[in-house]
Amino acid sequence: IQQRQFNKASNSTYCIFMVNKPYAITCSVVAFYIPFLLMVLAYHRIYEPWRGPQEPRQGPQEPHQGPQEPRQHPPDQHSSHRMKTETKAAKTLCIIMGCFCLCWAPFFVTNIVDPFINYTVPGKLWTAFLWLGYINSGLNPFLYAFLNKAFRRAFLIILCCGDERYRRPSILGQTVPCSTTTINGSTHVLR
Repeated sequence: IQQRQFNKASNSTYCIFMVNKPYAITCSVVAFYIPFLLMVLAYHRIYEPWRGPQEPRQGPQEPHQGPQEPRQHPPDQHSSHRMKTETKAAKTLCIIMGCFCLCWAPFFVTNIVDPFINYTVPGKLWTAFLWLGYINSGLNPFLYAFLNKAFRRAFLIILCCGDERYRRPSILGQTVPCSTTTINGSTHVLR
């Protein structure tokens, strides 16, 4: 502790925050490992329906044809679109969670290990791991903007002060009158 407190280069003393073993474990488990476990369980539940074998949908037998193999109908357009949307959302969540874990895991692993190895982790490594975690917060807007078209559009509208070229064109064209309203700083279209 004395070696960490005194900086020979600047001839000054630093206030060092050192944690004991129970605090390091409790803090890390509550702040990182329990949320990480809950996210893994939640994403497992999201992905679980897609893991099993997909049985083809079967149509009804026509009575005048007699007994034969039932006809198979391709999935309708709505369910195909829904599946693509859900798959994209799951991939987005997976990428965001992966970045969160990659950015914060080094800090929280070191936070638990350091008290058990007699506080021998260098201060610069601590700082690097802490900043890697902070970088995750800076990455999130870019990840969401890159992975989500609606978020990207809203982000551009906000940055460009509501520029019309970033608004989604109406499916119905100009036949339906609409107005806009601002709620908590975001613009909503009313029809």
